[in-house]
Amino acid sequence: MDDSGDAFIEGGIDLRSDFTFSDGDVVLVEYSDNLVQAVVNRLNTELDELDLFYESYGSVLSSFFGWRRTDETLGFVKAEVDNVLSMESRLDSFVSTVEYADNGSLVVRLSLWFGSTVSDVNLVLGVNGVELLSDELVDDMEVVE
Repeated sequence: MDDSGDAFIEGGIDLRSDFTFSDGDVVLVEYSDNLVQAVVNRLNTELDELDLFYESYGSVLSSFFGWRRTDETLGFVKAEVDNVLSMESRLDSFVSTVEYADNGSLVVRLSLWFGSTVSDVNLVLGVNGVELLSDELVDDMEVVE
């Protein structure tokens, strides 16, 4: 089996979380896009919100909203992101960094490895939860040192 087949098996296929339709049918996400969506969904779900179906699924990231902008807060958020990522069995490895943007949001930068595939993902944690950032938005954001 070639690498693309491995990525398919490990990444899987699922419905797009926003239930986008195309030509009368729901759009699917597959491979690394599905894995990224799974990570975002897990980060956006309150810990144990789905405990009827999944044990220890979700995160406590929303509890950090309103905390002071300190290195300690960044450390707690990074620890939670790393804990959540360690629960995703399809990931072989990951690297995460967390920093403040100039607008006060927390920016999470991820590199996710599964099979022979690596996905670099930029997320923002804000009042709307965890959202994917486009490359253009990432380039426009200033990071507070």
